[in-house]
Amino acid sequence: MTDFDIYTISDEYINTRLDKWVKKYYQGLKHNEIEIALRKNKIKVNKKKVKSNYRFQDFDQIEISIDFRLQRLKNKTKFNSLSKKEINKMIIFKDDELLILNKPSGLAVQGGTKIEKHIDGLLKESFKSAETRLVHRLDKDTSGVLIIALNRQIADYLSYLFREKKIIKNYWALNVGKIKKGKGIINKKIKKKNSNTYYEALTEYNNYMKINDNLNFIIFKPITGRNHQIRIHSKELGIPILGDKIYGNDKDNKNLYLHSRSIEFSHPNGNKMFFEAKLPKHMKKKWEKYNLPYEVNG
Repeated sequence: MTDFDIYTISDEYINTRLDKWVKKYYQGLKHNEIEIALRKNKIKVNKKKVKSNYRFQDFDQIEISIDFRLQRLKNKTKFNSLSKKEINKMIIFKDDELLILNKPSGLAVQGGTKIEKHIDGLLKESFKSAETRLVHRLDKDTSGVLIIALNRQIADYLSYLFREKKIIKNYWALNVGKIKKGKGIINKKIKKKNSNTYYEALTEYNNYMKINDNLNFIIFKPITGRNHQIRIHSKELGIPILGDKIYGNDKDNKNLYLHSRSIEFSHPNGNKMFFEAKLPKHMKKKWEKYNLPYEVNG
């Protein structure tokens, strides 16, 4: 029985053609190779056979057969890989079903144009005997907790939890500017890039500590999971994240001060799962400089 890698499509790729997504992910792949893979059921969407011009919808899952992926890796002439030792440094937790990583800032989760090094590819190189499956994403410049499923059943279950908003995520950020309201929920739709389509986006926020007149330690709990959601909603509040060159025009700081601090969900066996990621070095320096807390309530 053929097994598959499963990728949940993020909102930035909604209405994108299947063949364009596959070409972006597998650079150098020819169109006729995609057509052959589709005919042989090596590429499917939502467990169904589709055509190459299929356009993704919200929460679609693209399935790519493992043997197809391994063949593509084998045929690659160049692949920049972190050593297994470096991958191990990212691991927070691992068992037969789950792999929890502390993703570094600056490392992409998935491949794309001009992206040779990414979490997905590194995992497939480092854990060839395991079925590593992405169930959500973090922005390239965002660090912190990232969940990897190690079999199809747990991947389907986690995708369901994300879809039904049953996973609690906490992000820590340093935001620049004066905030008018200390806590609340930002309900502001986000526009899809190069499109007139808008998607629901909800983010709970709490200004946990005012550091000085122009800097705040804010805890974000995204209710939905849109691309760049916290960064866009921070701009909407008038307090862009420190180091954000896209939404804050910050040219002075090399790193983005946004970290996926913790994640909480229920395991299929009923156990409560909670994972926390240590702050990256650039954020830890700020925490020490301003004597900020590493333990917070709420």
